[in-house]
Amino acid sequence: MDYYRPPAQQAVLDAFGSLYRALRAWRFYPKGHPSRKSSIKLANAALLALLDGNNLSLACGRSAFGYPDGEVIKDPSGMTSSLSRELLIRRVQKITLLSDLQQEDLLDFVRILTMTPEAIHQAGGLDKIMVEHGIRTIWVNEFDLSVIRGRRQQVEARGVTPPGLNEIEADAAPDAPQPKPQHKEPDPQEELQALLSRLAKSMDKESYLMAVRQSVACADKLKSRQEFSLLLPLVKLLADHAYDDTRAAELADSARFGLEQVAHGDDFLTFLLDRMQEPDAITRAMIIRILLLAGPDAINLTVEKMGATESLAERKSLSGLLVNLGESAVPPLLAMLDDNRWYIVRNLTAILGENGSPSAVPGLQKCLQHPDTRVSKEAIRSLAKIGGREAETALISIVRTGDPSLLPQALTSLGGMKSRKSLVELMHIINSDDMFLKTLSLKINALSAISMIGERQVVPPLVELLEKRHLLVRSRWEQLHVAIANCLGKLGDPRALPVLQKITTSSGALGRACAEAIESIEQAGGSDGGA
Repeated sequence: MDYYRPPAQQAVLDAFGSLYRALRAWRFYPKGHPSRKSSIKLANAALLALLDGNNLSLACGRSAFGYPDGEVIKDPSGMTSSLSRELLIRRVQKITLLSDLQQEDLLDFVRILTMTPEAIHQAGGLDKIMVEHGIRTIWVNEFDLSVIRGRRQQVEARGVTPPGLNEIEADAAPDAPQPKPQHKEPDPQEELQALLSRLAKSMDKESYLMAVRQSVACADKLKSRQEFSLLLPLVKLLADHAYDDTRAAELADSARFGLEQVAHGDDFLTFLLDRMQEPDAITRAMIIRILLLAGPDAINLTVEKMGATESLAERKSLSGLLVNLGESAVPPLLAMLDDNRWYIVRNLTAILGENGSPSAVPGLQKCLQHPDTRVSKEAIRSLAKIGGREAETALISIVRTGDPSLLPQALTSLGGMKSRKSLVELMHIINSDDMFLKTLSLKINALSAISMIGERQVVPPLVELLEKRHLLVRSRWEQLHVAIANCLGKLGDPRALPVLQKITTSSGALGRACAEAIESIEQAGGSDGGA
Protein backbone atom coordinates (compact mmCIF):
# COMPACT_ATOMS: atom_id res chain seq x y z
CA MET A 1 0.00 0.00 0.00
CA ASP A 2 1.28 3.47 -0.90
CA TYR A 3 1.25 6.00 1.92
CA TYR A 4 1.37 9.77 1.59
CA ARG A 5 4.73 11.31 2.42
CA PRO A 6 4.79 15.12 2.71
CA PRO A 7 7.41 16.69 0.42
CA ALA A 8 9.19 18.47 3.30
CA GLN A 9 10.00 16.61 6.51
CA GLN A 10 10.31 19.90 8.37
CA ALA A 11 6.62 20.53 7.65
CA VAL A 12 5.80 17.30 9.50
CA LEU A 13 7.88 18.40 12.47
CA ASP A 14 6.31 21.86 12.50
CA ALA A 15 2.73 20.61 12.27
CA PHE A 16 3.06 17.87 14.89
CA GLY A 17 5.12 20.23 17.02
CA SER A 18 2.15 22.62 17.02
CA LEU A 19 -0.08 19.71 18.07
CA TYR A 20 2.22 19.00 21.01
CA ARG A 21 2.20 22.68 21.99
CA ALA A 22 -1.59 22.57 21.96
CA LEU A 23 -1.55 19.53 24.25
CA ARG A 24 0.76 21.32 26.67
CA ALA A 25 -1.36 24.47 26.58
CA TRP A 26 -4.49 22.50 27.48
CA ARG A 27 -2.68 20.85 30.34
CA PHE A 28 -1.14 24.05 31.60
CA TYR A 29 -3.73 26.80 31.24
CA PRO A 30 -7.06 26.94 33.09
CA LYS A 31 -10.38 26.96 31.25
CA GLY A 32 -11.05 30.19 29.40
CA HIS A 33 -7.40 31.15 28.87
CA PRO A 34 -6.97 32.47 25.29
CA SER A 35 -3.90 30.29 24.68
CA ARG A 36 -6.09 27.19 24.75
CA LYS A 37 -8.22 28.33 21.83
CA SER A 38 -5.36 29.79 19.83
CA SER A 39 -3.20 26.67 20.21
CA ILE A 40 -5.94 24.41 18.81
CA LYS A 41 -6.61 26.75 15.88
CA LEU A 42 -2.89 26.97 15.04
CA ALA A 43 -2.42 23.21 15.27
CA ASN A 44 -5.48 22.52 13.11
CA ALA A 45 -4.34 24.98 10.44
CA ALA A 46 -0.80 23.56 10.43
CA LEU A 47 -2.02 19.97 10.12
CA LEU A 48 -4.47 20.79 7.31
CA ALA A 49 -1.66 22.52 5.41
CA LEU A 50 0.52 19.45 5.96
CA LEU A 51 -2.17 17.06 4.73
CA ASP A 52 -2.87 19.16 1.62
CA GLY A 53 -5.82 16.96 0.71
CA ASN A 54 -4.09 13.68 1.61
CA ASN A 55 -4.41 11.14 4.41
CA LEU A 56 -1.31 10.82 6.59
CA SER A 57 -0.30 7.76 8.62
CA LEU A 58 2.59 7.69 11.09
CA ALA A 59 4.00 5.09 13.45
CA CYS A 60 4.54 6.14 17.07
CA GLY A 61 7.91 5.20 18.55
CA ARG A 62 9.48 5.75 21.93
CA SER A 63 11.88 8.36 20.56
CA ALA A 64 10.27 9.57 17.31
CA PHE A 65 7.48 9.27 14.78
CA GLY A 66 8.11 7.24 11.65
CA TYR A 67 6.54 6.52 8.30
CA PRO A 68 4.76 3.20 7.76
CA ASP A 69 7.74 1.91 5.76
CA GLY A 70 9.93 2.23 8.85
CA GLU A 71 11.81 5.46 8.12
CA VAL A 72 12.23 7.47 11.33
CA ILE A 73 11.36 11.18 11.37
CA LYS A 74 14.21 12.64 13.41
CA ASP A 75 13.40 15.76 15.39
CA PRO A 76 16.35 17.68 16.86
CA SER A 77 13.99 19.89 18.89
CA GLY A 78 12.50 16.87 20.67
CA MET A 79 8.99 18.32 20.35
CA THR A 80 7.45 15.62 18.16
CA SER A 81 9.51 12.97 19.92
CA SER A 82 7.74 13.90 23.15
CA LEU A 83 4.34 13.72 21.44
CA SER A 84 5.13 10.31 19.99
CA ARG A 85 6.17 9.09 23.43
CA GLU A 86 2.94 10.50 24.95
CA LEU A 87 0.94 8.47 22.44
CA LEU A 88 2.97 5.31 22.91
CA ILE A 89 2.53 5.23 26.69
CA ARG A 90 -1.22 5.49 26.00
CA ARG A 91 -0.87 2.33 23.88
CA VAL A 92 -1.04 4.13 20.54
CA GLN A 93 1.36 2.61 18.01
CA LYS A 94 -0.16 4.12 14.87
CA ILE A 95 -1.99 7.35 14.06
CA THR A 96 -3.82 8.29 10.87
CA LEU A 97 -5.10 11.79 10.08
CA LEU A 98 -7.71 11.99 7.32
CA SER A 99 -7.62 14.67 4.66
CA ASP A 100 -10.75 16.42 5.96
CA LEU A 101 -9.44 16.80 9.50
CA GLN A 102 -12.05 18.52 11.66
CA GLN A 103 -11.09 21.05 14.34
CA GLU A 104 -13.55 19.61 16.88
CA ASP A 105 -11.99 16.16 16.35
CA LEU A 106 -8.54 17.55 17.00
CA LEU A 107 -9.78 19.40 20.08
CA ASP A 108 -11.37 16.28 21.56
CA PHE A 109 -8.28 14.22 20.72
CA VAL A 110 -6.12 16.72 22.64
CA ARG A 111 -8.53 16.73 25.58
CA ILE A 112 -8.43 12.92 25.75
CA LEU A 113 -4.62 12.99 25.71
CA THR A 114 -4.65 15.21 28.82
CA MET A 115 -6.03 12.18 30.69
CA THR A 116 -3.50 9.95 32.45
CA PRO A 117 -2.55 6.65 30.75
CA GLU A 118 -4.17 4.80 33.64
CA ALA A 119 -7.48 6.65 33.22
CA ILE A 120 -7.49 5.97 29.47
CA HIS A 121 -6.78 2.29 30.03
CA GLN A 122 -9.57 1.99 32.60
CA ALA A 123 -12.00 3.61 30.14
CA GLY A 124 -11.26 0.94 27.55
CA GLY A 125 -8.39 2.50 25.62
CA LEU A 126 -7.87 5.58 23.48
CA ASP A 127 -9.48 4.16 20.34
CA LYS A 128 -12.64 3.17 22.26
CA ILE A 129 -12.95 6.63 23.85
CA MET A 130 -12.47 8.33 20.48
CA VAL A 131 -15.23 6.27 18.87
CA GLU A 132 -17.60 6.97 21.77
CA HIS A 133 -16.90 10.70 21.44
CA GLY A 134 -17.62 10.65 17.71
CA ILE A 135 -14.14 11.52 16.41
CA ARG A 136 -14.19 10.81 12.68
CA THR A 137 -11.02 12.22 11.13
CA ILE A 138 -8.33 10.95 13.54
CA TRP A 139 -7.76 7.21 14.00
CA VAL A 140 -5.30 5.32 16.14
CA ASN A 141 -3.73 1.86 15.78
CA GLU A 142 -4.93 1.50 12.19
CA PHE A 143 -3.35 2.26 8.81
CA ASP A 144 -5.79 0.40 6.54
CA LEU A 145 -7.98 3.10 4.99
CA SER A 146 -10.71 0.63 3.98
CA VAL A 147 -11.06 -0.41 7.62
CA ILE A 148 -11.01 3.24 8.73
CA ARG A 149 -13.73 4.20 6.22
CA GLY A 150 -15.97 1.40 7.48
CA ARG A 151 -15.52 2.45 11.09
CA ARG A 152 -16.12 6.08 10.18
CA GLN A 153 -19.46 5.22 8.61
CA GLN A 154 -20.46 3.48 11.83
CA VAL A 155 -19.44 6.48 13.93
CA GLU A 156 -21.27 8.96 11.69
CA ALA A 157 -24.41 6.75 11.71
CA ARG A 158 -24.62 7.25 15.48
CA GLY A 159 -24.88 11.01 15.00
CA VAL A 160 -22.49 11.84 17.86
CA THR A 161 -19.86 14.55 17.28
CA PRO A 162 -17.37 16.17 19.68
CA PRO A 163 -18.19 19.64 21.05
CA GLY A 164 -16.52 22.66 19.44
CA LEU A 165 -14.11 25.18 20.94
CA ASN A 166 -16.74 27.75 21.89
CA GLU A 167 -18.85 25.08 23.51
CA ILE A 168 -15.96 23.81 25.63
CA GLU A 169 -14.54 27.18 26.56
CA ALA A 170 -17.83 29.05 27.05
CA ASP A 171 -18.13 30.63 30.47
CA ALA A 172 -21.45 30.77 32.23
CA ALA A 173 -22.95 34.23 31.86
CA PRO A 174 -23.30 35.97 35.22
CA ASP A 175 -26.80 36.77 36.44
CA ALA A 176 -25.76 40.26 37.44
CA PRO A 177 -22.71 42.48 37.03
CA GLN A 178 -20.00 41.32 39.36
CA PRO A 179 -18.81 43.92 41.85
CA LYS A 180 -15.19 44.98 41.61
CA PRO A 181 -13.03 43.62 44.41
CA GLN A 182 -12.36 46.14 47.13
CA HIS A 183 -8.98 44.80 48.19
CA LYS A 184 -5.82 46.30 46.76
CA GLU A 185 -4.27 44.30 43.92
CA PRO A 186 -1.04 42.69 45.16
CA ASP A 187 2.25 44.09 43.93
CA PRO A 188 3.55 41.67 41.26
CA GLN A 189 7.09 41.83 42.64
CA GLU A 190 5.96 40.79 46.12
CA GLU A 191 3.63 38.20 44.62
CA LEU A 192 6.46 36.73 42.58
CA GLN A 193 8.69 36.43 45.64
CA ALA A 194 6.00 34.41 47.41
CA LEU A 195 5.49 32.23 44.34
CA LEU A 196 9.23 31.54 44.07
CA SER A 197 9.16 30.21 47.60
CA ARG A 198 6.21 27.94 46.76
CA LEU A 199 7.85 26.68 43.58
CA ALA A 200 11.08 25.89 45.39
CA LYS A 201 9.30 23.78 48.02
CA SER A 202 6.38 22.20 46.16
CA MET A 203 6.69 18.60 45.01
CA ASP A 204 2.95 18.07 44.46
CA LYS A 205 1.90 18.02 40.81
CA GLU A 206 -1.29 20.08 41.15
CA SER A 207 0.06 22.71 43.56
CA TYR A 208 3.23 23.09 41.50
CA LEU A 209 1.25 23.53 38.28
CA MET A 210 -0.92 26.18 39.98
CA ALA A 211 2.18 28.04 41.20
CA VAL A 212 3.70 27.96 37.69
CA ARG A 213 0.46 29.33 36.20
CA GLN A 214 0.40 32.16 38.72
CA SER A 215 4.09 32.87 38.11
CA VAL A 216 3.51 33.18 34.36
CA ALA A 217 0.61 35.60 34.98
CA CYS A 218 2.78 37.60 37.36
CA ALA A 219 5.63 37.62 34.82
CA ASP A 220 3.27 39.00 32.16
CA LYS A 221 2.51 41.96 34.44
CA LEU A 222 6.17 42.65 35.07
CA LYS A 223 6.99 42.36 31.36
CA SER A 224 4.26 44.87 30.54
CA ARG A 225 6.05 47.27 32.90
CA GLN A 226 9.45 46.45 31.32
CA GLU A 227 10.74 45.26 34.70
CA PHE A 228 12.63 42.38 33.17
CA SER A 229 15.38 42.10 35.79
CA LEU A 230 12.81 41.04 38.38
CA LEU A 231 12.10 37.94 36.28
CA LEU A 232 15.65 36.57 36.40
CA PRO A 233 15.17 34.58 39.65
CA LEU A 234 12.04 32.96 38.17
CA VAL A 235 13.82 32.09 34.94
CA LYS A 236 16.74 30.57 36.83
CA LEU A 237 14.47 28.52 39.07
CA LEU A 238 12.29 27.20 36.24
CA ALA A 239 15.34 26.37 34.14
CA ASP A 240 16.82 24.40 37.03
CA HIS A 241 13.57 22.52 37.59
CA ALA A 242 12.96 21.91 33.88
CA TYR A 243 16.22 20.01 33.43
CA ASP A 244 16.48 18.38 36.86
CA ASP A 245 16.49 14.62 36.32
CA THR A 246 15.67 13.98 39.96
CA ARG A 247 12.27 15.71 39.74
CA ALA A 248 9.08 13.98 38.64
CA ALA A 249 8.46 14.14 34.88
CA GLU A 250 5.17 16.05 35.36
CA LEU A 251 6.91 18.75 37.43
CA ALA A 252 9.77 19.10 34.94
CA ASP A 253 7.31 19.39 32.04
CA SER A 254 5.32 22.08 33.86
CA ALA A 255 8.57 23.95 34.52
CA ARG A 256 9.60 23.72 30.85
CA PHE A 257 6.26 24.97 29.64
CA GLY A 258 6.26 27.76 32.22
CA LEU A 259 9.77 28.80 31.19
CA GLU A 260 8.68 28.81 27.55
CA GLN A 261 5.78 31.15 28.40
CA VAL A 262 7.91 33.47 30.57
CA ALA A 263 10.57 33.73 27.84
CA HIS A 264 7.97 34.50 25.16
CA GLY A 265 8.36 37.95 23.59
CA ASP A 266 11.14 39.73 21.73
CA ASP A 267 11.66 42.40 24.39
CA PHE A 268 12.47 39.95 27.18
CA LEU A 269 14.67 37.77 24.97
CA THR A 270 16.56 40.86 23.83
CA PHE A 271 17.02 41.82 27.48
CA LEU A 272 18.50 38.39 28.25
CA LEU A 273 20.84 38.50 25.25
CA ASP A 274 21.95 42.06 26.08
CA ARG A 275 22.92 41.07 29.60
CA MET A 276 24.86 37.90 28.85
CA GLN A 277 28.11 39.48 30.00
CA GLU A 278 26.68 41.09 33.15
CA PRO A 279 27.68 39.66 36.57
CA ASP A 280 24.07 38.89 37.54
CA ALA A 281 23.13 37.45 34.15
CA ILE A 282 21.79 33.94 33.86
CA THR A 283 24.30 31.37 32.71
CA ARG A 284 25.06 30.66 29.08
CA ALA A 285 23.68 27.14 29.52
CA MET A 286 20.35 28.59 30.68
CA ILE A 287 20.26 31.00 27.74
CA ILE A 288 20.68 28.03 25.41
CA ARG A 289 17.84 26.18 27.13
CA ILE A 290 15.58 29.22 26.83
CA LEU A 291 16.36 29.66 23.14
CA LEU A 292 15.59 25.99 22.54
CA LEU A 293 12.24 26.29 24.30
CA ALA A 294 11.36 29.59 22.65
CA GLY A 295 11.91 28.03 19.22
CA PRO A 296 12.48 29.55 15.76
CA ASP A 297 11.37 33.07 16.74
CA ALA A 298 14.11 33.25 19.37
CA ILE A 299 16.69 31.95 16.90
CA ASN A 300 15.61 34.55 14.32
CA LEU A 301 15.92 37.27 16.96
CA THR A 302 19.43 36.11 17.87
CA VAL A 303 20.49 36.18 14.22
CA GLU A 304 19.08 39.69 13.75
CA LYS A 305 20.88 40.90 16.86
CA MET A 306 24.11 39.31 15.65
CA GLY A 307 23.75 41.13 12.32
CA ALA A 308 22.98 44.49 13.94
CA THR A 309 25.80 44.66 16.50
CA GLU A 310 29.10 46.35 15.69
CA SER A 311 30.87 44.58 18.54
CA LEU A 312 33.01 41.69 17.34
CA ALA A 313 32.97 40.13 20.81
CA GLU A 314 29.18 40.25 20.99
CA ARG A 315 28.84 38.86 17.47
CA LYS A 316 31.17 36.00 18.37
CA SER A 317 29.22 35.31 21.56
CA LEU A 318 25.86 35.22 19.76
CA SER A 319 27.30 33.06 17.01
CA GLY A 320 28.57 30.64 19.64
CA LEU A 321 25.09 30.45 21.15
CA LEU A 322 23.60 29.44 17.82
CA VAL A 323 26.29 26.80 17.35
CA ASN A 324 25.62 25.41 20.83
CA LEU A 325 21.94 24.99 19.99
CA GLY A 326 23.00 22.09 17.81
CA GLU A 327 20.68 20.35 15.39
CA SER A 328 17.65 22.25 16.71
CA ALA A 329 18.91 25.48 15.18
CA VAL A 330 19.49 24.06 11.70
CA PRO A 331 15.94 24.29 10.22
CA PRO A 332 15.36 27.97 11.18
CA LEU A 333 18.91 28.91 10.13
CA LEU A 334 18.43 27.24 6.74
CA ALA A 335 15.15 29.12 6.30
CA MET A 336 17.07 32.41 6.70
CA LEU A 337 19.63 31.68 3.97
CA ASP A 338 17.41 33.56 1.50
CA ASP A 339 18.04 36.83 3.36
CA ASN A 340 19.12 39.61 0.98
CA ARG A 341 21.90 40.82 3.31
CA TRP A 342 25.09 39.05 2.28
CA TYR A 343 26.75 39.43 5.69
CA ILE A 344 23.81 37.74 7.43
CA VAL A 345 23.95 34.82 5.00
CA ARG A 346 27.74 34.57 5.40
CA ASN A 347 27.36 34.42 9.19
CA LEU A 348 24.66 31.78 8.88
CA THR A 349 26.79 29.60 6.60
CA ALA A 350 29.68 29.83 9.08
CA ILE A 351 27.40 28.83 11.98
CA LEU A 352 25.99 25.89 10.02
CA GLY A 353 29.54 24.72 9.32
CA GLU A 354 30.48 24.90 12.99
CA ASN A 355 27.24 23.12 13.84
CA GLY A 356 28.35 20.27 11.61
CA SER A 357 24.92 18.90 10.72
CA PRO A 358 24.72 16.93 7.43
CA SER A 359 21.15 18.21 7.03
CA ALA A 360 22.63 21.65 6.27
CA VAL A 361 24.52 20.45 3.18
CA PRO A 362 21.74 21.07 0.59
CA GLY A 363 21.25 24.64 1.83
CA LEU A 364 24.99 25.31 1.81
CA GLN A 365 25.23 23.93 -1.73
CA LYS A 366 22.78 26.63 -2.84
CA CYS A 367 25.01 29.24 -1.19
CA LEU A 368 27.82 28.23 -3.56
CA GLN A 369 25.82 30.10 -6.23
CA HIS A 370 25.41 33.23 -4.09
CA PRO A 371 26.17 36.46 -6.02
CA ASP A 372 28.60 37.59 -3.28
CA THR A 373 31.75 35.45 -3.36
CA ARG A 374 32.31 36.05 0.37
CA VAL A 375 29.23 33.97 1.02
CA SER A 376 30.28 31.28 -1.47
CA LYS A 377 33.75 30.97 0.08
CA GLU A 378 32.25 30.62 3.55
CA ALA A 379 29.90 27.96 2.21
CA ILE A 380 32.92 26.05 0.87
CA ARG A 381 34.62 26.17 4.27
CA SER A 382 31.44 25.04 6.00
CA LEU A 383 30.89 22.14 3.61
CA ALA A 384 34.47 21.01 4.27
CA LYS A 385 33.86 21.14 8.04
CA ILE A 386 30.70 19.06 7.75
CA GLY A 387 32.29 16.60 5.35
CA GLY A 388 30.58 13.58 3.87
CA ARG A 389 29.97 12.41 0.30
CA GLU A 390 27.52 15.17 -0.69
CA ALA A 391 29.75 17.96 0.59
CA GLU A 392 32.80 16.47 -1.10
CA THR A 393 30.95 16.13 -4.42
CA ALA A 394 29.81 19.74 -4.21
CA LEU A 395 33.38 21.00 -3.78
CA ILE A 396 34.71 18.80 -6.58
CA SER A 397 32.05 20.27 -8.87
CA ILE A 398 33.53 23.72 -8.20
CA VAL A 399 36.94 22.46 -9.34
CA ARG A 400 35.36 21.02 -12.48
CA THR A 401 33.53 24.23 -13.38
CA GLY A 402 36.71 26.22 -12.78
CA ASP A 403 35.26 29.34 -11.13
CA PRO A 404 38.48 31.36 -10.59
CA SER A 405 37.06 33.25 -7.59
CA LEU A 406 36.25 30.02 -5.71
CA LEU A 407 38.89 27.57 -6.92
CA PRO A 408 41.65 28.43 -4.37
CA GLN A 409 39.28 27.98 -1.41
CA ALA A 410 37.83 24.80 -2.91
CA LEU A 411 41.30 23.31 -3.38
CA THR A 412 42.35 24.15 0.16
CA SER A 413 39.14 22.67 1.54
CA LEU A 414 39.44 19.47 -0.47
CA GLY A 415 42.95 19.08 0.87
CA GLY A 416 41.69 19.59 4.41
CA MET A 417 39.01 16.96 3.79
CA LYS A 418 41.71 14.55 2.48
CA SER A 419 39.50 14.00 -0.52
CA ARG A 420 40.90 11.13 -2.59
CA LYS A 421 37.99 11.53 -5.00
CA SER A 422 39.36 14.92 -6.02
CA LEU A 423 42.82 13.63 -7.06
CA VAL A 424 41.85 13.31 -10.72
CA GLU A 425 40.69 16.93 -10.84
CA LEU A 426 43.73 18.15 -8.90
CA MET A 427 46.13 16.38 -11.25
CA HIS A 428 44.21 17.76 -14.21
CA ILE A 429 44.91 21.29 -12.93
CA ILE A 430 48.61 20.52 -12.41
CA ASN A 431 49.04 18.89 -15.84
CA SER A 432 46.89 21.31 -17.84
CA ASP A 433 48.68 22.98 -20.78
CA ASP A 434 49.91 26.41 -19.75
CA MET A 435 53.16 27.30 -21.53
CA PHE A 436 53.54 30.64 -19.75
CA LEU A 437 52.24 29.34 -16.41
CA LYS A 438 49.56 31.97 -16.01
CA THR A 439 47.85 29.55 -13.61
CA LEU A 440 50.98 29.00 -11.49
CA SER A 441 49.32 29.91 -8.18
CA LEU A 442 46.43 27.54 -8.93
CA LYS A 443 48.82 24.67 -9.71
CA ILE A 444 50.70 25.33 -6.46
CA ASN A 445 47.39 25.30 -4.55
CA ALA A 446 46.53 21.95 -6.13
CA LEU A 447 49.93 20.55 -5.07
CA SER A 448 49.34 21.79 -1.51
CA ALA A 449 45.98 19.99 -1.49
CA ILE A 450 47.62 16.76 -2.69
CA SER A 451 50.20 17.09 0.10
CA MET A 452 47.40 17.29 2.69
CA ILE A 453 45.54 14.35 1.15
CA GLY A 454 48.71 12.25 1.35
CA GLU A 455 47.86 9.83 -1.45
CA ARG A 456 51.00 8.36 -3.07
CA GLN A 457 49.41 7.15 -6.31
CA VAL A 458 50.15 10.55 -7.86
CA VAL A 459 53.92 10.27 -7.25
CA PRO A 460 54.91 8.84 -10.70
CA PRO A 461 53.22 11.59 -12.75
CA LEU A 462 54.59 14.25 -10.40
CA VAL A 463 58.12 12.85 -10.76
CA GLU A 464 57.70 12.89 -14.54
CA LEU A 465 56.61 16.52 -14.42
CA LEU A 466 59.55 17.43 -12.16
CA GLU A 467 62.02 16.06 -14.74
CA LYS A 468 60.73 18.23 -17.57
CA ARG A 469 62.67 21.34 -18.53
CA HIS A 470 61.29 24.53 -20.07
CA LEU A 471 63.01 27.40 -21.81
CA LEU A 472 60.23 29.98 -21.50
CA VAL A 473 59.46 31.78 -18.22
CA ARG A 474 62.08 29.63 -16.49
CA SER A 475 61.71 31.34 -13.13
CA ARG A 476 58.01 30.50 -13.00
CA TRP A 477 58.66 26.88 -13.96
CA GLU A 478 61.29 26.71 -11.24
CA GLN A 479 58.67 27.86 -8.72
CA LEU A 480 56.39 25.05 -9.89
CA HIS A 481 59.19 22.49 -9.63
CA VAL A 482 59.99 23.67 -6.11
CA ALA A 483 56.33 23.16 -5.20
CA ILE A 484 56.39 19.65 -6.74
CA ALA A 485 59.54 18.78 -4.77
CA ASN A 486 57.93 20.00 -1.55
CA CYS A 487 54.83 17.91 -2.31
CA LEU A 488 56.91 14.79 -2.98
CA GLY A 489 58.76 15.30 0.30
CA LYS A 490 55.50 15.43 2.24
CA LEU A 491 54.14 12.34 0.46
CA GLY A 492 57.20 10.40 1.61
CA ASP A 493 57.32 7.92 -1.26
CA PRO A 494 60.85 6.52 -1.96
CA ARG A 495 60.01 6.17 -5.66
CA ALA A 496 60.74 9.88 -5.94
CA LEU A 497 64.27 9.60 -4.52
CA PRO A 498 66.22 8.90 -7.76
CA VAL A 499 64.93 11.99 -9.55
CA LEU A 500 65.21 14.17 -6.44
CA GLN A 501 68.83 13.05 -5.93
CA LYS A 502 69.57 13.85 -9.55
CA ILE A 503 68.11 17.36 -9.36
CA THR A 504 69.58 18.14 -5.93
CA THR A 505 72.80 19.13 -7.71
CA SER A 506 70.96 22.11 -9.19
CA SER A 507 71.75 25.49 -7.72
CA GLY A 508 69.27 27.77 -6.06
CA ALA A 509 65.84 27.12 -4.55
CA LEU A 510 65.08 23.97 -6.57
CA GLY A 511 68.23 22.18 -5.39
CA ARG A 512 67.51 23.09 -1.78
CA ALA A 513 63.87 21.95 -2.12
CA CYS A 514 64.96 18.58 -3.52
CA ALA A 515 67.50 18.10 -0.70
CA GLU A 516 64.84 18.86 1.90
CA ALA A 517 62.40 16.47 0.18
CA ILE A 518 65.00 13.68 0.27
CA GLU A 519 65.57 14.28 3.99
CA SER A 520 61.80 14.19 4.65
CA ILE A 521 61.35 10.91 2.74
CA GLU A 522 64.27 9.27 4.55
CA GLN A 523 63.00 10.44 7.96
CA ALA A 524 59.57 9.02 7.12
CA GLY A 525 61.10 5.60 6.60
CA GLY A 526 60.48 5.63 2.87
CA SER A 527 58.65 2.31 2.62
CA ASP A 528 58.36 0.83 -0.87
CA GLY A 529 55.12 0.36 -2.65
CA GLY A 530 52.99 3.40 -2.93
CA ALA A 531 49.25 3.42 -3.40
